[in-house]
Amino acid sequence: MAASVVLTIESDLSQGELQSRLRVGAAKPREGLQAAKVFLNGIAAGAHRAKIAVQTGSAAPVAASGTFTLASVVATDACTIGTTTFTFTSTPTLSTDVEVDGADDTADAAALAAAINAHATVSQIVTASAASAVVTITAKQKGVVGNFIPISDADSTITTSGAFLTGGTGGVTEAEQLYALGL
Repeated sequence: MAASVVLTIESDLSQGELQSRLRVGAAKPREGLQAAKVFLNGIAAGAHRAKIAVQTGSAAPVAASGTFTLASVVATDACTIGTTTFTFTSTPTLSTDVEVDGADDTADAAALAAAINAHATVSQIVTASAASAVVTITAKQKGVVGNFIPISDADSTITTSGAFLTGGTGGVTEAEQLYALGL
């Protein structure tokens, strides 16, 4: 049976310095893991001040998801993720505008998924993929937390799977243990 561990580290270093030290976005996962090891060893040795909260869970987390199913959408039809509304339009100008084809639900679903994945804020919380006329929204943070992301539609041409993403399981289930090292 798999389990999960979540480490939350509060450091006196700037975000940029942390990202550099931890090699955030490293192309090779082993490089990023090695950088994390060096950083944690530095904290343990007193080279950095930090607070580390450790939480465990009894199951490997699974991401929550939900769907928008399109059926002949037209300009002005809309759907919402969180508080961000995506509106179909023939002349997109905003980051929340989705170019409508109107005659091809597969093309409209692909356009909606692309708009979601390109949105500066929403893309930090969920990812979207399209298959035929269905857009699947998946929480980036695995676990039950994704079950609290609301989704909705405003028109009869878009059917939402439910009021929230669902199916997120696992993740943190235990109270945290806090280690304060100099902060």
